[in-house]
Amino acid sequence: MDVYETIKNRRSHRMYKPDPVPREVLQRVVEAALWAPSGTNLQPWDITVLTGQFREEFIALASLAAEDMAPRLSKLFDEERVAFVTQFFKNLGGAPVVIAVTVWRDPDPFSQEMYVQSGAALMQNLLLAAEAEGLGACWMSGVLSREKELLKYLGLEDRHLLAITPIGYSAKTPPPVPRKERPVRWLGF
Repeated sequence: MDVYETIKNRRSHRMYKPDPVPREVLQRVVEAALWAPSGTNLQPWDITVLTGQFREEFIALASLAAEDMAPRLSKLFDEERVAFVTQFFKNLGGAPVVIAVTVWRDPDPFSQEMYVQSGAALMQNLLLAAEAEGLGACWMSGVLSREKELLKYLGLEDRHLLAITPIGYSAKTPPPVPRKERPVRWLGF
């Protein structure tokens, strides 16, 4: 698949088939993610892939973030959309796999920002590789309100939770969301 096509076809999937994802497919996705660029090539990330009982326990903790988000969501969306998001958090759309991406934690704001940006590049690689493999995924940072509990569950309390993504075969492909008009500055052309 062409890289431009992959970028434009990637969507945030929120409904998954229960079909298991073969480990070798997940390994290819993770391997591609690990090729992300990172500040001073530190590669300051950890990837945790959860399925089965580990997935269930992790989702039970992550789903509590829906309560934390409710006031913000009700300001942005109608009741139907808020109910959909709340339901999605309860089981992450039925995805058979959840991937958590963490980065190093550093009290120095410059270093911390570099780690977050490096982890974001890894996350984008992961989403694009999932798309190339015919999988759906959804970058989720809404769970950060439960970061402490999730990191404790993962045994990574000294890390920063960047995001999680459910991953699996999509039950429904979302339509493309139009891009918003944002200025692009071209200087010196």
